Amino acid sequence: MKILFVGAAPSNHTARWVNALSKRGHEVILVSRGDQRDDLNQISNKVKIEYLKYGGGIGYYLNTLQIKRIYKKFRPDIVNAHYATGYGTLCRLANLQPLVLSCWGSDIFDFPKKCRRNRRLLEKNFEFANVIASTSLAMAEECKQYLKNDNREVYVTPFGVDTELFFPNKKNNVRPTIGIVKYLKPIYDIQLLIKAFAIVCQKTSYNPILKIYGSGPLKEDLKRLVFDLNLEDDVEFYDTIPNEKVASVICDFDIFINCSKVESFGVAVLEAMSCELPVIVTKTKGYCEIVEDKKTGIILKDRKPSTMAEAIIQLLENDDLRKRFGIEGRKRVEKFYDWNKNVDTMIELYNKVLQGKNKNDNTIFEKGSNDCKKNN
Repeated sequence: MKILFVGAAPSNHTARWVNALSKRGHEVILVSRGDQRDDLNQISNKVKIEYLKYGGGIGYYLNTLQIKRIYKKFRPDIVNAHYATGYGTLCRLANLQPLVLSCWGSDIFDFPKKCRRNRRLLEKNFEFANVIASTSLAMAEECKQYLKNDNREVYVTPFGVDTELFFPNKKNNVRPTIGIVKYLKPIYDIQLLIKAFAIVCQKTSYNPILKIYGSGPLKEDLKRLVFDLNLEDDVEFYDTIPNEKVASVICDFDIFINCSKVESFGVAVLEAMSCELPVIVTKTKGYCEIVEDKKTGIILKDRKPSTMAEAIIQLLENDDLRKRFGIEGRKRVEKFYDWNKNVDTMIELYNKVLQGKNKNDNTIFEKGSNDCKKNN
């Protein structure tokens, strides 16, 4: 199959998709804005990358002629745009079909809510696409409010975990280690975790350590908060790490925590579950979809630091509970979010789009093709 993949080259998500599709024997060309380059060389040399001339948001409008030429020369069987607004708009304006439009998160949960013009743009992109895909059930439901044809389906193509890379490899820590791997910006609310950790340190004698991996605009603010709470000896900050090192870092934790205010999915949580770590998460649509409360981890009932602290203490006090949550989490990942199965799902979607195309039928499905959709 010849696949024209349109998305941001620096994104680890993009790299994983195009590399996996190429590894399966498909001919893949990645088209990306010129200011979004694969500087980390994450993308396989089997994947050809075409960089568009114009960068920035205006590039989604000015690059239409160039991407049309690439499309005409390559003559792909399928086009897959990743990000429903930016790259989705580019593909619509260039009239590239058959099109699978893959939604990521902020393009659905944030962008269309800013103004009526944004909402209309997303609706137009949805109307143009042959099929709309979402990484999660929660986001698929959110997408439906922007569909003019209520009978159209949104199909779940999870962005799962390489279970061979993220596997149990627990290290023995001198101090119980609580960890998070996240970009440091307000929506991920790392302040909540630090405040909860301060309570844990006051109420217990376990002498835990908190490790925070990630960069972002709030890093200095978070360091000041740690100083104000007298936690300098108990909290360690690390910069963003390459994806291939994330598994090793996660296996250094005893408890994994994510505390986003909004989350459409939660790949980092799945990675921790795949490594058999117990997880603690805030109550968001994405986390509630992938975590089974009191079976694979703990979903917090509110956003109070004291509530999170209680959950952390509960896991620190109970080795058997941590182990049971970890084992069940791994089972859940293997069942629903194994990356190889997720790639199969995407390829199946491509094939069904092509079958529908041959019948001149753009809706093609009545039911989702993903077991995750039936059983979550």
